[in-house]
Amino acid sequence: MARSQTLEKKIAEESEKTKKAREKLKKRLLELEKKVTTQALERKNMEIHRWIARHAPQRIVLRSKNISLFDENKNTAEISQRISKIALQLKRDIESTKNA
Repeated sequence: MARSQTLEKKIAEESEKTKKAREKLKKRLLELEKKVTTQALERKNMEIHRWIARHAPQRIVLRSKNISLFDENKNTAEISQRISKIALQLKRDIESTKNA
């Protein structure tokens, strides 16, 4: 308990610049919240429906296509760089323990 109190004391107070930025963000969030009304949501809903209708001719009918999400592990995924680095480090660690 004493340790957490000492950690809290080490945190410096916010600078004036940070306080101003925080207030500015609060004001912007409040302004955005005021703009979100049922009328605005209905208007955006209509815009989305119109966009979908306008682009309907470009859509592909998926009922006639055979789509599968997975290839039943016929093809493996590429190994990410992060995993490659971890694997290389593990390999080095194993080799170093064998040589020791």
